[in-house]
Amino acid sequence: MDPKSEQGRQESQRRRSARIVLRVPLLVNVVDSPPESPWESVETVLVSKHGAMIRAKSDFQVGDTLDIRVRNGDRSARARVVWTTSQVTSGGIELGFEILEEEGFWDVNFPPDRWSEKSRPSSQK
Repeated sequence: MDPKSEQGRQESQRRRSARIVLRVPLLVNVVDSPPESPWESVETVLVSKHGAMIRAKSDFQVGDTLDIRVRNGDRSARARVVWTTSQVTSGGIELGFEILEEEGFWDVNFPPDRWSEKSRPSSQK
């Protein structure tokens, strides 16, 4: 088996909740940024009950605390950057963040936490 595939499989087994493809328009900025620091407009690539993956042009670092806001302005929360890629693409870097507060931020019904192949219906295996 390809080592990258194996690593991805192991990571998916450690996840706290399922990921779903969902594009949510967000504005993001580092907490306590200078007032002149612009908010970056991004979209989610994947979301989970506990966080999301986005592509960003800004140089966010692992450990940064972010203000995240849905672009229409009806929801906001704080999140922590938990991983970033080193490879820069035309869309920027990919990064993952975990939401620190605001249970149910995405307003989506997710599969149960700690899901697994065994818990999926047999028609989806």
